[in-house]
Amino acid sequence: MKPASVRIALTVLATFVVFVAFAVWFMTAMPGTRHRGSLPPLRVEDQQLPANLKAHVLAVASEEHNVGHPEALERSARYIESTLSGLGYAVSRQEFETEGVKVRNLEARRTGPGTGKPRIIVIGAHYDSARGAVGADDNGSGVAALLELARLLESVQPAEGLEMRLIFYVNEELPWFGTEKMGSLVHATGLAREERQVVAMLSLETIGWYSDAPGSQRYPFPFNLLYPSTGDFVGFVANPRSRRLLHRVIGSFRRHTAFPSEGAVGLESIAGVGWSDQWAYWKFGWPAVMVTDTAPFRYPHYHTLRDTPDKLDYDRLARVVRGLEGVVRDLVIATPSN
Repeated sequence: MKPASVRIALTVLATFVVFVAFAVWFMTAMPGTRHRGSLPPLRVEDQQLPANLKAHVLAVASEEHNVGHPEALERSARYIESTLSGLGYAVSRQEFETEGVKVRNLEARRTGPGTGKPRIIVIGAHYDSARGAVGADDNGSGVAALLELARLLESVQPAEGLEMRLIFYVNEELPWFGTEKMGSLVHATGLAREERQVVAMLSLETIGWYSDAPGSQRYPFPFNLLYPSTGDFVGFVANPRSRRLLHRVIGSFRRHTAFPSEGAVGLESIAGVGWSDQWAYWKFGWPAVMVTDTAPFRYPHYHTLRDTPDKLDYDRLARVVRGLEGVVRDLVIATPSN
């Protein structure tokens, strides 16, 4: 090879190496330190939290509940409404029809002082189950977490010009995902129509199953090259436009709780990255992050009738909820950066 050709080849190789290094850094570099080692005991004030979470999952996700099973779906919705009302929230309904069945999103709010349209922080979880599944982890765990966050945040006062909205979505699962009947897309479309600004959205998606067994965690490419193979952590996932919010969220989570966590930025074309309600807010260019135990990449009972309340780890879920409480408080007391 001639010297000029060698130089060109080395330049191309160096450029490729730099590009790959930058891509890995962009996807995986996160603020704070991942917790390692044993978990500290639950604090005295948290010892009731696992039982509360289990009670919610039992009430919401002990049977298949979706448009194909409307009576069970209605029972889940009524439980959510009554629990929120009991905590002192005014619950609003966003109703629409799917295959002749009346369904609804459920919403509770806390609004900070100020005039005009406040900027919105959304914390959401879908309460329907997949067809042919009970849905305890997917997504009774997210619903239970959001109900406990509602309790823990009941007295929170958002900063001036901010509004916190806790949303329980219907119709996240197929065949409604990505269609005009998807509950979170109905909600996001309504906000866009009102010309509202969402400055942060957290989607609580399948967050209740953890394992210390080596090899218990799998990933789609390229995450399988970059992340641990033990499913003992909670994951935070964002698209590139939401990277700044992801850093804010995972940094806050790591400050507030001693629990293993991993963060990732991925293209929506990568399997799993867009598989929840954050997708609906990405459609409008709003920053949103999915919080997840990675669902089918870890949980052996995903989308089956074996996804029952007895499978979940409520002690670890309680620690995740406490960390998320700190995250939400940090978001609502100051204006999040986009």
